[in-house]
Parts: sequence; structure tokens; C-alpha cells
Amino acid sequence: MKESKLLKIAIIGALMGVIILSYISEKNYLVGSDIKEIANKTIDEKVKIKGYITSIQETPGLYILTVKDSSGSIKVVVFKEEKIDISNDDSIEVEGKVTKYKEEIEIIADVIRLIK
Repeated sequence: MKESKLLKIAIIGALMGVIILSYISEKNYLVGSDIKEIANKTIDEKVKIKGYITSIQETPGLYILTVKDSSGSIKVVVFKEEKIDISNDDSIEVEGKVTKYKEEIEIIADVIRLIK
């Protein structure tokens, strides 16, 4: 093959890669939601919320947090992989999946960040 053909193939491949990465990154970006909007989300949809912790229940395998914002409150389930350093009234941001357990909507947390 000539060098000019290889150059064209390389440029086309690189452009296709950039387009695919752009598409993937747009799909993975979560826009923050008010807690009251979570009820309108479908089960298994990824969400991001910000709020403060009003209660923490610790069980052998997980933490159950109640997180509140100006629109309402919701339970957030955090599976124990390691001890987390949180307490009541901490402001947090949660990314996770909407689920339903015993007829209640809750979020299974993937990521929790303290907001300072």
C-alpha cells in the first residue's frame, strides 16, 4: 500500500474513534436530579442526587442512608466494601441506580462523595 492510503485509513480510524468516545461519554454523564423527580424515573435508571444525611442504619452487609434535599427524601443503600466515614448532617452527592424494594423507591449507590 502507498503511504497516502495508509495515512487516509489512519485518519478515518482516528476520527471514528473520537466519535465513538464522544458518544459513550455523553451516555455516561449523569445530570443531577431533585429527589422528588426520582419517583418518575424508571427502575434501573442511573441518577445523581445531592442532599444531606438525616439518618444512618448500619447492618452487617450494608449501610442504609436517608438523604434529604429541598424536594424530599429517599433511602440510599451502600453495600459495605469498606468502612465509610460519614455522619448525620453530612452533605453528599450520590450516583447510583434506582430500585424498588418493598414498594419503596430507593437508590443503590455506586459512588458517594462528601460535599464540603
